[in-house]
Formats: sequence, structure tokens, C-alpha cells
Amino acid sequence: MINQIKIFFLSNLLAFYSGTAFIKLKSTFMIVLSISPIAYLGEKINVWTMLNRDFIFGVLVAIAIDHFIGSIYHGFKAKDFTFKKNLFGLMGKIGLCIACGILFEILNGMTAYHKWLYDYLSLVTRLIVFLYPAGSAFVNMSKLTNGVFPPMGWMEKIKKFNQNLNINEIKPKEDE
Repeated sequence: MINQIKIFFLSNLLAFYSGTAFIKLKSTFMIVLSISPIAYLGEKINVWTMLNRDFIFGVLVAIAIDHFIGSIYHGFKAKDFTFKKNLFGLMGKIGLCIACGILFEILNGMTAYHKWLYDYLSLVTRLIVFLYPAGSAFVNMSKLTNGVFPPMGWMEKIKKFNQNLNINEIKPKEDE
């Protein structure tokens, strides 16, 4: 596959520098056509990343905290730590957050013209992506402290939110 890509680009570059005007135009078109989807996607990712850097940073911090607390829990309390499971767990969590985040952002983009739906989905889907690693970190903290911290009330609120996606499960009563 890689060799075919190299051959494609080299043959089109050679044609561009040695061919007739029509061949040069054709090879330019072929190169541009093959690279433009990658450039378009890269530009979209770059813009989204710049606009959402705080959200991305928050999710990455949650993953790092979850990984650290989970390693302590599995290494010292559960005593079932292995580097292989640790690495697969970390890569799996990062991969799932990225995949889910992308799908949710596409979903949010489809609702941009319906403000109330966009606001709701944007909040809920971002909470879901963030609470996956953060919720796991909370569970590991709770297991490390035998349910003392975080308080069971908080754990129940997160559990209820995960079951029904009702924002009212986690917001204070005075906000209603």
C-alpha cells in the first residue's frame, strides 16, 4: 500500500516536470485531488481543536487523573495491576473518548440551527465524554477510600445522570 502511494506521487511528479502542458495539468489535478481531503480534514480538526481546547484539556486531565488513581488502586488495593492491562486500559479510554467525542460533535453540528436542542446536546454529550474518565476516577477514589470520598451522594448523582441523562440529577435545586 505504501509503495503504491509512493509510486503514485513519484509518477505524477515526474509527469509534472517532464510532460506536456496537458500531462502537467493532469498530474497536478491528480496530486491535488488526492491530498485535498486530507488537508480539508486536517484544517477542520485544527479549527475545532483551537475552539475547544479547554474541553479537550479537561478530558485529557480527567484521563490522566483516572489513569494515575486507577494505577494506584489496581497496584496496591486490588493487587491485579499489569502493565499490559494498564496500557490497554489507557489506550482504550483515550480512543473511546476521541471516537465518542467526534460522533457527538457531528451530532451537535446537525442541531446547530435548533438552539435549544444544540445547547442541550452540547452540554449532555460533553458531560458524557468527560464523565467517562472522570466517573472512572471517582469510582477508583471511592474504592481506595472505602466509599468515604467522593461522597456516596455524589456517586449516586453521577450514576443517575448516566442512567437517564437528566441534567437535573446533577444540578443544584436552586438552579431550577
